[in-house]
Amino acid sequence: MLSEKELKSLCQTAATAATVAGQYIQSRFDKHYTRRHKETGHSLASQVVTEIDVKAQEIILEHLNSTIQNYDLGLLTEEAADDQSRLDKPYFWCIDPLDGTLPFTEKRTGYAVSIALIANSGDPVIGVVYVPDLAYCYTSFKGAGVWLNGSPFVREKAAVNDSICIYSDRALQHETYFEPVNDRLNEWARHKNAQIKYHSGFGSVRNALGVMTSGTGCCFKLPKETKGGGSIWDFAATRLFFEELDLHVSDARGGRLHLNDEKSTFMNEVGVIYATGSGLAEFIQGII
Repeated sequence: MLSEKELKSLCQTAATAATVAGQYIQSRFDKHYTRRHKETGHSLASQVVTEIDVKAQEIILEHLNSTIQNYDLGLLTEEAADDQSRLDKPYFWCIDPLDGTLPFTEKRTGYAVSIALIANSGDPVIGVVYVPDLAYCYTSFKGAGVWLNGSPFVREKAAVNDSICIYSDRALQHETYFEPVNDRLNEWARHKNAQIKYHSGFGSVRNALGVMTSGTGCCFKLPKETKGGGSIWDFAATRLFFEELDLHVSDARGGRLHLNDEKSTFMNEVGVIYATGSGLAEFIQGII
């Protein structure tokens, strides 16, 4: 088991890696780059990839490769095949070099760099997210709380009759469950003398950060048969943030959000819920 000192050191290394990669990403925001599609999930957001994603991953690994050797760590990255080392090693780095590639290519906000260290049990022990267009670096290791650019992160409190913010990617409105879920959410909001406010078009990492920084809000992906629903790297770092802030994070049925399924990196079979409160999360669970 890694000590607190080791976790802190590894967290600092990951933060440096994410920052350098994020600065590179932002430097390429208005530049020309090649773009292609990969065979993965069913949504456009999961299929688009650029040379920026690949280069950002290389930058991150330049910083993390020595830790992989020194600590005998596994590795799971979005832009490389799953070598299954995550199943054999006590811990593995989980890297999304550019979450939200689609908004990045559309020259709008919603993208981030995400790095996490996950125990073989499927539980994150380090989480780092760098937001390139804002120069925000969120960091955490187990038991240390969440930090933003080196200072403790403090959540804003929900106002009375505050809006209920729903963060989602564009695919949510095309899911078969969207209309009944939307109707139920609006009915629930009316009972709270609030209103639903949708924020769409971000990547999964920025959606979770949106919930984390809102007064009252949630983001969710309900179970479905088709491949997708995000992957392990989409939720690895932000799951730890939510746990450290005592916010709700679970699979769609309220169970532990397991991040090391041996069968697949996709989360479509279990779904995901992030919420600022247990009441809102339980309401969404009841819709399934």
